Amino acid sequence: MIARSKKSIIFQQIFVLSVCAIFDLFAGSMLEEMRRNIEILPGLVVMIPPLIDLRGNIGCALGSRLGTALHLGTIKPRFFLSREMKINVISAIIVSVLGSLAVGIMSFIFTFLAGVEAMSVFNFLFIALFSGVLSGIILTPIAVLVSILSFKRGWDPDNITGPVMTTIGDIVAIFCIFLSVSLLGWLRW
Repeated sequence: MIARSKKSIIFQQIFVLSVCAIFDLFAGSMLEEMRRNIEILPGLVVMIPPLIDLRGNIGCALGSRLGTALHLGTIKPRFFLSREMKINVISAIIVSVLGSLAVGIMSFIFTFLAGVEAMSVFNFLFIALFSGVLSGIILTPIAVLVSILSFKRGWDPDNITGPVMTTIGDIVAIFCIFLSVSLLGWLRW
């Protein structure tokens, strides 16, 4: 019994990490497509890594909390907004807003102190908040979905949600940053 459990865990990890590695290549190619935007908007390069990390971290934390709640039975493996589920979802969105705001402010301060010519503080805040909130709205239901579906399948959500949410978070965050930069350019004209 124990050997089968170990084999199952190893299979889950190898399968999930292999699929995630392939999709992370896609995220990298999306970032390459943003090269022109990075060159046009000085200081954007400072903000991209923490925004991408923020999305993965929040998605992983939410998935981990939901996995624990599913194992403890405080959340049932159904797509129903119980009180516990609502608290976790709202917390993830609040952390997305606050974290994005902090990234925008810190990026502006860092570029200012480094003496690097950069965008205005408004541009930093707009890109950080718009991309962070939008990606949070997209990724929060995905984290719920991945946690519940992996639990229903008999897989440990803690083995699945971390790598999956990090990978999906990379792709969605890069897309949302690109979208916010494009929207910012459109608003300027």
